[in-house]
Amino acid sequence: MAVPTLQSYIAGRWIGAAAAKPLTSAINGRVVAHTHEEGLDFAEAMAFARGTALPGLLRTHFQDRARVLKALAGYLMERKEELYAISAHTGATRSDSWIDIEGGMQGPAQQQRAA
Repeated sequence: MAVPTLQSYIAGRWIGAAAAKPLTSAINGRVVAHTHEEGLDFAEAMAFARGTALPGLLRTHFQDRARVLKALAGYLMERKEELYAISAHTGATRSDSWIDIEGGMQGPAQQQRAA
């Protein structure tokens, strides 16, 4: 299995084709991913956010934004076991990882039931 190079989504495009620093598992020391060597242009990211993303976001209705977030949460929940497997390489237990993986995708009522 090929080791992935992590990418960054900046100003409407993916950055990070070339692998740089290896990231190793806290469990077994194997390389699980690489950072990318391309630098991030934070000024470009802020200009895009302020000039393109924010105006587009402000044109959408609150309920439309909520639907998008709900769809994203569903997408992530369908892949939560993959996220737990990745998180395990940090040395975290499943309980440690729960708040990062599932906690943010649930409303307060579901979080109280899970606690």
